[in-house]
Amino acid sequence: LGLILMVMTFTMCKNHTVSVPSTPEEALAALIAGNERYVNEECINPRSDMDRVQETAPHQAPFAAVVGCSDSRVPVELLFDQGIGDIFVIRTAGNNVNSEMVMGSVDYAIEHLGVKVLLVLGHGSCGGVTGAISEDGHEHGNIGHLLETIREDVSDYVVKVESLDEAIRHHTHVQVERIIAYPHVAEKIESGEFLVKQAYY
Repeated sequence: LGLILMVMTFTMCKNHTVSVPSTPEEALAALIAGNERYVNEECINPRSDMDRVQETAPHQAPFAAVVGCSDSRVPVELLFDQGIGDIFVIRTAGNNVNSEMVMGSVDYAIEHLGVKVLLVLGHGSCGGVTGAISEDGHEHGNIGHLLETIREDVSDYVVKVESLDEAIRHHTHVQVERIIAYPHVAEKIESGEFLVKQAYY
């Protein structure tokens, strides 16, 4: 057997200078502004050149963290028009944080990276929530465990597929509530040094 090596060429976008947020409110505003650029097809692709790659190679200091779904149609950095090293992205199927592994990543973003804001991002047509509330949503193995975990969070919507969007939004809200229930997170929110918000794409 031989190895086929693929040479990938990346075109680096022109770097645009935008200020790096220093407060939770500025961080949230930066995500909102970036999403507005994305929606209006006016993306500037900030901090995306080779200088930024080299700058962030030894150290990262993202201003935000996003818990998003693993869905390939929800590319977090693109949706918020942010660059390399700007967002610490945690992706799981169904953007679910109900596990020690995922919450460990959330804690790492908050405690070690010092992000100013954490956004839990749900999205339309989420396969995880769809599978969890559908009548035949009983898979085996790890997929079954995943769906059962989500199903517990959206139990009022099981077999109510006509309420999918509402179930997705509710599920996102449950994840936010789960995160802010941790005392160390609540303390940072209370002190004004951190924000947790939910969003829907």
